[in-house]
Amino acid sequence: MRGLISIVNEKNGRVILHGVRHGLLQQQAEAVGLPLRFIPLDWASSRGERDAALVRAFGELRAAGAACVGFGDLFSLKGRDRRLLVTAETGLEVVFPLWERDTRAHSAEILAAGLSSWVCSVDTDALPADFAGRRFDADFVAALPGGVDPCGGNDEFHTFVEWAPGWQRGVWVEPTRAIEAYNASFVELEPLPSREPAGDADAVRAAGGSAPPRIDPFSHFARLDRVRRHVDRHIGEDLTADVVAGVAAMSRTGFSRYFRERVGMTFAGWLAYRRIELACRYLRESNDAVSRIAEAVGFHSERTFRRAFHDRMECSPSEYRKKVLEEGMDGVDAPEP
Repeated sequence: MRGLISIVNEKNGRVILHGVRHGLLQQQAEAVGLPLRFIPLDWASSRGERDAALVRAFGELRAAGAACVGFGDLFSLKGRDRRLLVTAETGLEVVFPLWERDTRAHSAEILAAGLSSWVCSVDTDALPADFAGRRFDADFVAALPGGVDPCGGNDEFHTFVEWAPGWQRGVWVEPTRAIEAYNASFVELEPLPSREPAGDADAVRAAGGSAPPRIDPFSHFARLDRVRRHVDRHIGEDLTADVVAGVAAMSRTGFSRYFRERVGMTFAGWLAYRRIELACRYLRESNDAVSRIAEAVGFHSERTFRRAFHDRMECSPSEYRKKVLEEGMDGVDAPEP
């Protein structure tokens, strides 16, 4: 038996301490592919009442066949002791898979993996109220005051995850109005219907995969953003379909179809554009030999590079560089995918 469990306010269905509506939490569970069990409680209930409700719920799960329960605590001994207390008589094995991980390294690792999330609530005794509603990203972590854990391990802040590696789809939201109550600041998260405009995929198919999308898919889809960042870091390397599909956490076939539908071309075609785009910048900003630039942007031979460059720019690399110098331009337009 596998599943998730969450405490919600019995009056409005919001997650206690986070303020997130239970409908969004249900969508997250569906994106992960696991059933979700809600424990309704009065938001003003005492810690003892919450623990008692958890004891009952865990007991029911054990009776239904569950063998263990996992918690995401990182370092709080107080929190860990409380979890152990409420499960002590249930017969469930208790696991803490993230226990004692370095929280700064952990936050950097999950962000590098492409996690997309919003800060949905903050403890205003620890952080300014306007930290709620910000993206949980490297800039947010860098802006945290001294003493605030970068993972919110002391409940300084809580986040709502839109997408993470392994999810079947994203649960896209946008922060709207802020709500302050007692020593907490919450932000209302409104669901977005989709981050892929309706009809785009059909339009691309009808055009044989060559029509440009109406949005920048790399900014709208966390999976594609992760792919682009990986490509830019390793542009001079052999970026095979298998390697990039692994970065996207998809099968090779699934990634090929996913990329074509959202970007409007094959990954190989887009990669060629990306490499020529970077080559144009090198030609404008450096005096490096064409052969060296070809190697730097990932072409195995200068001849292949020159042919690909001419196909995209309708001139040779040397002609492009000469045109830039003669016209005194910051740059001649690079290719558009």
